[in-house]
Amino acid sequence: MIRNPSILALLVAETVSRLGSQLTALALPWFVLITTGSPTKMGVVFAAELLPVALLGIPAGVVVDRLGPRRAMLVADGARAPIIAAVPFLQGLGGLSFGLVLVLAALLGLFSCAYFTCQRLILPAVVGEDEQLIAQANTLVEGANNITQLLGPALAGVLIALMGAANVMWLDAASFVVAFVLVAVFVRIAREVHDKVEGGGVWGGLAYLRRDRLVARTSLSSLTFGFLFPILAASFPVLAYEQYDQNARVAGILFSTVGAGQVVGSLLAYRLVLKLPPLRMAAIAAIFTAAPLWLLVPNVPLAVTGIALAICGASVPLINAPYLGLLSTRVPRALRGKVLQSIVTINNVAGPVAYLIAGPLFVRVGLHGAYALIAALATFASVNFILATRSPGIGARHAQEAT
Repeated sequence: MIRNPSILALLVAETVSRLGSQLTALALPWFVLITTGSPTKMGVVFAAELLPVALLGIPAGVVVDRLGPRRAMLVADGARAPIIAAVPFLQGLGGLSFGLVLVLAALLGLFSCAYFTCQRLILPAVVGEDEQLIAQANTLVEGANNITQLLGPALAGVLIALMGAANVMWLDAASFVVAFVLVAVFVRIAREVHDKVEGGGVWGGLAYLRRDRLVARTSLSSLTFGFLFPILAASFPVLAYEQYDQNARVAGILFSTVGAGQVVGSLLAYRLVLKLPPLRMAAIAAIFTAAPLWLLVPNVPLAVTGIALAICGASVPLINAPYLGLLSTRVPRALRGKVLQSIVTINNVAGPVAYLIAGPLFVRVGLHGAYALIAALATFASVNFILATRSPGIGARHAQEAT
């Protein structure tokens, strides 16, 4: 798999561009904070970047369907490079206002909202429709993403101290250029994934989710996990503050533990997906996503918390790769972009909502009461996923139902 030039180019492009985006994820809010002195304005910038995702995320699936994933990726990378470069460029000229930063943040969100969908939709066009090969390719992309999430924030902090926040964004702009060149030159596809067949209009993806019980139920579990994990992440600083003498390093350790678990899980998924039916692997992993969370409900030693989070983190790639493979093989080609984009958009909106309610939840029921709620909902998501995928011969029907 890794020797496929197109897969290798996609993997390098993903790693480089995601690492650049991780740098900007810290550099842009830090830049706003130090230039305005206002945490409120920093939050407004986050909102400006999110707004296009919330408003235009689902319609973006139509654009992906018409352009095809490869061309849509090139448009996104080609547009985001000058957008993010405009921040340090205009700052150097003395012509960067806060209003202009908001416009640039919104444009960045606009051209980013369908990129995840494109990355996943292009894989069947490169490796074919085989369920296991698509799942294995997804493990590679997932692994690259997890590595950048683990290393990116720490690297961003070092580079901001050395170069300044504005100059760090030059590196992100360069990363989009590198990704554009790699995809344009090296990624070759057998055919476009999209069809000319009527795909149900802008809301065709949501309509399909109502019709296909398997995809709908597994997507419900995915979205439930996607809602719970931000609340879990938001608890780490609170746990460090309340139970470990306000030691910020404890929160950092917990974040790193989850990240390290996800990297290990990606490596396991790459090997296991060729030895086990992908959905069976995902069903087993679902057990190890929810069960360790119950260990957090009582007040346990930090080592136990770390082990539980590492196991939970490692299980996530083992679920994600087969689940994304399911969306790439079962959903009819004319609807794949719209279905995946609908799910991604709902998840992107649910995540920030989860962060908003996390604080009041911790105040209302306490930290460990919140852990009990998280564990209970995660258990529901796991059981739902397992029951949805246990039908005999379900994997064998994917290729037939996708045509």
